[in-house]
Amino acid sequence: MSSVIEKIKQFVGVSFWDSLYKTFTFRDFFIAASPACMNRRIAKVRKAQSRKLEELKQQKSCRVVFFLQTPSVWKYDALYQKLAESEYFEPIVVISPYNVHLIYDKEECFRVMRQTEDFARAKGYNYVSAYNWDTHKWKNIKKIYSPDIVFFTKPYKDTLPQYHIYNFEEALTLYLPYGINCINLFHNTYGLSFQALLWKFLVETEFQKHYAEIYEKSHGDNVEIVGALAEEKLMQEEYEAKDVWKPQEKKKKRIIWAPHHTVDYLFNFSNFLNYCEDMLRLAEEYKDEVQFAFKPHPVLKFKLINLWGLEKTEAYYRRWEELENGQIEQGDYIDLFKTSDAMIHDCASFTVEYLYAQKPVLFQIRDEKVKDEFNTFGKMCLDKHYLAYSIEETERFIRDVVIAGKDPKKAEREQFYKQYLYPKDGVMPSDKIFEILKTAIGK
Repeated sequence: MSSVIEKIKQFVGVSFWDSLYKTFTFRDFFIAASPACMNRRIAKVRKAQSRKLEELKQQKSCRVVFFLQTPSVWKYDALYQKLAESEYFEPIVVISPYNVHLIYDKEECFRVMRQTEDFARAKGYNYVSAYNWDTHKWKNIKKIYSPDIVFFTKPYKDTLPQYHIYNFEEALTLYLPYGINCINLFHNTYGLSFQALLWKFLVETEFQKHYAEIYEKSHGDNVEIVGALAEEKLMQEEYEAKDVWKPQEKKKKRIIWAPHHTVDYLFNFSNFLNYCEDMLRLAEEYKDEVQFAFKPHPVLKFKLINLWGLEKTEAYYRRWEELENGQIEQGDYIDLFKTSDAMIHDCASFTVEYLYAQKPVLFQIRDEKVKDEFNTFGKMCLDKHYLAYSIEETERFIRDVVIAGKDPKKAEREQFYKQYLYPKDGVMPSDKIFEILKTAIGK
């Protein structure tokens, strides 16, 4: 009973007080609570977006800002490259803060910002940090760069207000979800003020468009189906992925373990606290046949620092990095997917995303209630997974499916991919988004 009460306290602490704090910080109580206020705000923003479209038709260039908080939510690489190669668009990536004002460790927040800068630099992007490391002040990106078009990588109020959509309502704002929606979390995915105020809400399939039309506050008037931009390289057979795995003396099977972050909620997907030691044990026991990539959700480390403390959390992450057949992956994961042999996870978005890799995948499921969290599309995706309710069943997947190659779900996955995931017209998502921009502004 005491453990249940403690979980409830954690849930209230994370959700209620955090939501109350954000409401005051972002000053959006009335538009969030009143449909009439929201409708007036939408109408005002749509007029501003129409004016911006007319302005852009007269301009010789267009400044495009991408707000990026962590490498793992970056889905716009193919689109960025197309914009950078054009004569009209001027793209720039702005490294913005992630949860720097909440209950998470601030030093870790700044560490993530530096890591994200390293990521942008390695990619060769034109980028700036929203934080001035010399003066220790946050930059006014709107004033400095006056963006015409703004792409967001997350819809939540988990950054500072000046980097949220409320501060850019006079620009053309776009968002493609960092994870493909497959669970019944319709409010956060479609029903926030954020989605309704967007100029274009980019979604992956007809399923997501249908949900947006039902739950979005603007009834899906801004929705465009473009496909899964993040998985574009997985859909391109000609794409040659970089081998991101730790070198081994001999060829081994490559398994990704991707645990979710919901370790501090009453109802959650995460099995991390139950399996964290067992997964390390399996990695050591199968070191001659398998190598593992520990791919935690980017929020997991923040949560663990709160639960375990910084020292224990860092020590656990180090253990994966120091394994002869182990490593940590916290950034872009397309090459990781492409060069892997299988995945083990309990993450909602990966339930869809890894199906683009068309390889064996196991969902570590807490109990039968978890299945009810998935929407119709999600249940179809989960059905293409192997399920494990215990570490013993997880080991059986490693031994029988991955190592021995007994994969009875292979044909099901391939058929689902062809029918629901791969673009029916064969046009890649980045091309569709690029064409949306060019057509709208007459270029």
